[in-house]
Amino acid sequence: MDISQNAPQKAGNGITEWVWYEGTDELLEGEGVCFNTNYGVAADFDGRRAVRVERPSITNNRAFAGVAKRNYFANTGGQYIEIYVPGSRGVKIAVGIDTVIDTGYLTFQAGGGTGAGRFLKQGYKGRGSVYIRQTVTALLEGGFSGATLSVDGPTGLIVTVADSSDMAAGDTFVIIGGENDATGVVVPGKYTISSITDATTIVLKATCLSTLTTGSITLTGYIYTGNPKCEGDLMTGEESGGIEFLSPPNAGVVGITYMVGGISFICGGVTLDADVDVTFAQETFAGAQKGFYLLGDLATNDFTLDLATAGIRLDGDTALTDINEIDDTDDVVWLEFKGARWFTKDLNGPVEA
Repeated sequence: MDISQNAPQKAGNGITEWVWYEGTDELLEGEGVCFNTNYGVAADFDGRRAVRVERPSITNNRAFAGVAKRNYFANTGGQYIEIYVPGSRGVKIAVGIDTVIDTGYLTFQAGGGTGAGRFLKQGYKGRGSVYIRQTVTALLEGGFSGATLSVDGPTGLIVTVADSSDMAAGDTFVIIGGENDATGVVVPGKYTISSITDATTIVLKATCLSTLTTGSITLTGYIYTGNPKCEGDLMTGEESGGIEFLSPPNAGVVGITYMVGGISFICGGVTLDADVDVTFAQETFAGAQKGFYLLGDLATNDFTLDLATAGIRLDGDTALTDINEIDDTDDVVWLEFKGARWFTKDLNGPVEA
């Protein structure tokens, strides 16, 4: 099959497919979508699972379909869209981070509401990851060091930023995670800036809290104008599994929900009253990988992994039941499932038990 570009060289070499987008929201050029692989009745053969797509979630993250070829307006009934599929080269990718040409790759975000599908950080290689082929300044402000911004609790509308001088009404504020202090809970997703109050204060059109509190809630996110994109080459191969952002509840919790596969980035910058524990389940196939990466310090208590079935520690011999002390910026653990149990591939900071 010849997939040479039948167009001017500057057009790149995109491989396209038409699929049905089930979402009712606006989908922007370069945003990623995943197949709805559990569509219909599980026991029935249903080819629609190969042509129906949705925003990436923590359940479809290992079925990456491609990126939107153009902007699509919101449609209450869903719509056909054209996408660039893995193997496409020199196509536009929606980003939420500044990029530098030929310096690695980025992976799509799964979960996070309408913010899902943008390419933000490096996950695993494969379908859903993209090599960067353009230098782009995408962000007005934001970052991924944990809690970088804060929102006024009583309204969920007033956000404190470092410098609002380059922002304007209509710009987009994407929240990827934030504090959950049991009364005030940040809701990830895209929000539109309504107005600029002063040099460090912006006002959102809609509240970003599911519950209001009297205090100030910290959050992690980024702000951009329009729809920043960069040129990229969509990888093929095994599923990358995407990336997600977890927000540990301040009160602590046992059995926090996490994304199977891919890499879970943990938003920090908060004080935990008790450990936040992942009940880490067995995988379903050999070779599956999983990573956990802490973006910002956690005070007082830790983020921990409690293996449902004992694995093998980094030394290749000792039984692994827990991974503790995930509490400092850039603490990271990489694991691989080898058919019967999890093996620690590498870690920096956390302690095996």
